[in-house]
Parts: sequence; C-alpha cells; structure tokens
Amino acid sequence: MVEVSVAAAMPTPPRTETPATRAYGEVVLRVHASGFVRRVLAAAVDAAVLLALSLCVTLLTATALGASPPRLREIGPDFLVAGLLDRSPMAVGAVGLFLGLTVLYQLYCAGMAGQTFGMKLLGIRLISARGQAPGAGRGLLRVLGFSISVLPGALGWLWAIFDREHRALHDHLAGTYVILDS
Repeated sequence: MVEVSVAAAMPTPPRTETPATRAYGEVVLRVHASGFVRRVLAAAVDAAVLLALSLCVTLLTATALGASPPRLREIGPDFLVAGLLDRSPMAVGAVGLFLGLTVLYQLYCAGMAGQTFGMKLLGIRLISARGQAPGAGRGLLRVLGFSISVLPGALGWLWAIFDREHRALHDHLAGTYVILDS
C-alpha cells in the first residue's frame, strides 16, 4: 500500500514547529491509497446499481406510456446502439437517465459525502488534499474530469495503475485522493 500525505486544517496555528506540523498550522495525515483493483470493483458496483435503477425506471415508464418493452433475448448492446441510431425515445431516454443519475450520484455521494455505495462496500473513501470530503465544487470538477478519463479508451483510469499515489486523471484534475477507509 502506498502512503499519501494530506494536510488537515487545525483550529489554531501551533506556536512551535514539530515534525507532524507544517508552517501554516496544518497537520500532515498519513493515509493509505486505495489500489486500482479495489477502485475498479467499487466503480463496477456503482455502475451496476445505477444501471439497474435506470433499467427499472425505463421499463416502468415504457409500460405506463403503453410502449412494448423488448423481449429478454433482444436486450443487449446491439439493441441499445440500434435504438440510439434510430433515435428511439426509449433508448435515448434510458441512456440520458443513466448518465444523469450517474452525474448526480457521483456529485452527491462522492463529492459531498466522500463515499459512494461501492466505495463503502469495498472500504475506500474519497478525500480532498485537506483530508475531508471534496465538496460540491471538487465533486463537479471530478465528474467532468471523469468523462475525460473514460472517453479515450479509459486511459485516464489506467493512469492510476502507474501513478505513485494511485490517482487517476480525474483525481489529479479535482485534487482528490481515494484512500482506504479506516
């Protein structure tokens, strides 16, 4: 595990400098960075939850509007791509709902609370350089950076494998760290 040093603000600046403090009155916390596999598993859990929720809402809406839902053997990536290319309202709505829920989920859970359901399940947490939950601004910046990370073949995500602190591109852009939750 890799140790990451983050600064946590103290209520009053110290009078003397000790090895555990900085000149600006900040205590250096030593935390363990989460590994890549744990991060990917947490993201997969979050994606599964959001996908299931989006699918349920889409099917309920389609049923309420009288649209015939696809048969089970028809559902798959090719069905979704064909629906998007044909501009099917059900396919476009499902993708829009999934993307919208993902942005809101990441913004609130990761940005404001510092932990999504998948992160909580796998024992990891998201913090800022101050050792706290990132907040709305950094959360939004991280969500925008996340789209940049996954679009070119997930190269921004793969960056975390080789980074000393296991930070992906969106973590660097937002100034966040994914650490083991103690």
